[in-house]
Amino acid sequence: MALELVPAKPEHVDELGRICYEAFKDIHDRHGFPSDFPIVAFARMVLGSLVQREDCYVVAALENGQPVGCNGLLIADEVAGVGPVSVEVPAQGRGIGRALMQDVLAHAERIGIEMVRLMQDSFNMGSLSLYASLGFDTKDPVAMMQPAPQPCPDGSVRPVMESDLPAVEELSRRIYKVSRRNEVAALMHPPFRPLLRERDGRVSGYFVLGMPGHGVTETEEDALFLVGEAATGAPAEFARCFCPLTEGSLYRKLLAAGGRAIKVMNLMALGPYEPPDGVWMPSVGF
Repeated sequence: MALELVPAKPEHVDELGRICYEAFKDIHDRHGFPSDFPIVAFARMVLGSLVQREDCYVVAALENGQPVGCNGLLIADEVAGVGPVSVEVPAQGRGIGRALMQDVLAHAERIGIEMVRLMQDSFNMGSLSLYASLGFDTKDPVAMMQPAPQPCPDGSVRPVMESDLPAVEELSRRIYKVSRRNEVAALMHPPFRPLLRERDGRVSGYFVLGMPGHGVTETEEDALFLVGEAATGAPAEFARCFCPLTEGSLYRKLLAAGGRAIKVMNLMALGPYEPPDGVWMPSVGF
């Protein structure tokens, strides 16, 4: 059967959401982990929002006109993040996932994006081999965590405002080595709530809770206050953060504060990569 790759459209979302939900459930069930998409409605919501975003390229794989998989490329800033990639369970093993990956990488090249990154489930040997064969290198093992709420409110933490975006860009460039300003700006609406911490009259860190979120801070204390405050009042299934396991001290402090590790993922990069210098927490994209 001929495989056709086309830009995903709103009319594809219901079926692509079902495929994404079933594919993630299948691989996670087989390895004894909770799926990133607990219900099919959540997968449809995520894909629906990505299809509508102007800064996201979503490709659908069709066989005989019917969706069998999809992939996405978020291009808010100078680094592009891949995912979620999924293929209909009965159609796996036929090269569809590779074709979807090659398509988004070709799109990145067309628009001049040199740095492409993704997060890969460490238990999924198939995807690890696929991404490595396409040129991705593993940079850091990362724990996906469910953080604990902050026991007491902290007056140094407040929501990010439009006027804070220059400080967000300065912090991300100084610590993460790339700007994530546009990404934070795109998340400044429910259900997301970017927060920052002010210390000594200046912004010392920011954090966005959830799988698309990330954080950059000057100290581990800044990170702990921000993560705890963000998790306060958030639904347990939404409360997620990613801690690089190379940041062992931060990981231990998140655990001591009541956080729970869910699984280990690999941050993988294609193209130029400069390691962050400071306290950083990636997103599900990078």
